[in-house]
Amino acid sequence: MLFRSTTASAQTIDAREFWLDNGMQVLMVERHESPTIMAAIAARVGSVNEMPGMTGISHLFEHMMFKGTKTIGTTDIDRELAIMAQLDSLRALMRAEERIMRENLRRGLITDMLDPEAKTPRYRELDKVFDSLVLEERKLIIKDQLDDLYNRNGGFFLNAFTSEDMTAYFVRLPKNKIELYMWLESDRFNAPVFREFYSERDVVREERRLGMESTPTGSIEEDFLAMFWKSSSHGWDVIGWPSDLGSITKEQADAYFGTYYAPNNLTLILVGDLKPDEMITMVRKYFERIPRAPVDPPDVITLEEKQHGEKRLTAEAECSPRAEIWYHTVAWKHPDSYPLQVLSGIMGGKTGRLFKKLVEEKGIAKSSAGGGRRMFGGDNLAVDATQDSRRYAGAFSVSAEGISGVTAEQLEAALTEVIDDLRANPVTPEELQKVKNQMKVQNIRSMDMMFGMGILFALGSHAAKGDWTEANNEGIKCDLVTAEDVQRVAARYFADDQRNVLLINSKSTPGGEAEDPRFTQFVGMIKGMTDAAKLEQMIGMFSGQIDQVTDPQEKAQMEKLLKIANDHLKELKAGAQN
Repeated sequence: MLFRSTTASAQTIDAREFWLDNGMQVLMVERHESPTIMAAIAARVGSVNEMPGMTGISHLFEHMMFKGTKTIGTTDIDRELAIMAQLDSLRALMRAEERIMRENLRRGLITDMLDPEAKTPRYRELDKVFDSLVLEERKLIIKDQLDDLYNRNGGFFLNAFTSEDMTAYFVRLPKNKIELYMWLESDRFNAPVFREFYSERDVVREERRLGMESTPTGSIEEDFLAMFWKSSSHGWDVIGWPSDLGSITKEQADAYFGTYYAPNNLTLILVGDLKPDEMITMVRKYFERIPRAPVDPPDVITLEEKQHGEKRLTAEAECSPRAEIWYHTVAWKHPDSYPLQVLSGIMGGKTGRLFKKLVEEKGIAKSSAGGGRRMFGGDNLAVDATQDSRRYAGAFSVSAEGISGVTAEQLEAALTEVIDDLRANPVTPEELQKVKNQMKVQNIRSMDMMFGMGILFALGSHAAKGDWTEANNEGIKCDLVTAEDVQRVAARYFADDQRNVLLINSKSTPGGEAEDPRFTQFVGMIKGMTDAAKLEQMIGMFSGQIDQVTDPQEKAQMEKLLKIANDHLKELKAGAQN
């Protein structure tokens, strides 16, 4: 699962920090309201650590880390390892044929390397042998055994996410099953087996197709991302480029694991019904057996170079009109990141200036977006402002989704009005204090989310960037921001020659008004799910939140999605019985 977020912390997290002899960081937080423990392991690696030729490998690893170990996920590890060695040897020969195919593509002899007719005769021969070995290996695999072990022992919400700066693996389980967690997780982080590696690359490519390429605006947004980040490794999406996803080698994966999944690049986080001084003994027993890497992971060196003029991307899609304006700002923990966060609160939200200007005053933007990344909670507004302070760089964005008949240019003009006003005039003390209060309330709510999940995310995201204590300090520093600070950063970073503008106008469709792209994306994700248990779990979460939605349009779309999900669940269960 892909994940992006920015959080303004104000509530103090009373965490205990330990360091193992192998360099692994351990953070523990006591919360005794439930006899459960939220547990996570955060690896300080994401798409920013990648390079051309292997983009998407961090997210691919998120998938591979659920494939098991030498003891989990197989009925015959010796035979399976022998098959995997044969598969690697065949893939080396197939890569030689792929070089020929890439050259044929450059010369115009073929148009698509994925076309079966574009394969060389030798590649087809090797592919037949490869497929026969894959079928033999599948007979040895115990599918989803890790997930099954957790489920049978009361584990819940086993999942993972990948962002630009981190990859995290988490689960909630009864406190009396914590030793099972220690054994399972230390085993998979010590010696995972990347079984089904080559077929899993295809799974990720399909995820990319459903989540990005098959949506009305996915490829446009990808183009804009590449335009905005001209030199740094933020210029590609977390899921990676399709040509890289089909070319990442097992050797590259092994080297990547050895570099970025060593204990000296990991943080273990435990939140719940525990006593840190007692728990650390068990942690050391299981996790100190993992050897430290001989060298630390390399730093990200290439910086984002200065922009020298406005950049614009204009497109049409079968969607509502949309406008976005982005500016390069600052990285995590930069002094200006705090007033920029406060500024995003002044502009965003239902009481923010963007909503008042575009929705209430001009009536040109929707009040609520029709789905997408914030579908499971949050304001889900069609106008928004965000300061995204990543580990190595930062970006500030404002966006708006228009009503039918409005142009993206009209939305841009209204967004610019709000930006220009903030550059020229300081905010009032009342407005500033209101936003600070909202940030504190939002933080308190997130800290109480799902028996410690919010605490887990706050600690993990900051630990992955380099300092977990920022989870506490960030809110304090935001509270010290003045009106003059807000105006100063608006004037400094919202320069005309630093603008990056994305305009998407509606393309007429045979059926009338365009479907919301995020709704379409969610439908594709649901229909692409093959695990009935996980789909049923998602439906339960969805059903629990639908009654809390007050916006009629959003509620109608959520009801449509719920029906689609239930229909697909019936299909999966029927297929399993046949």
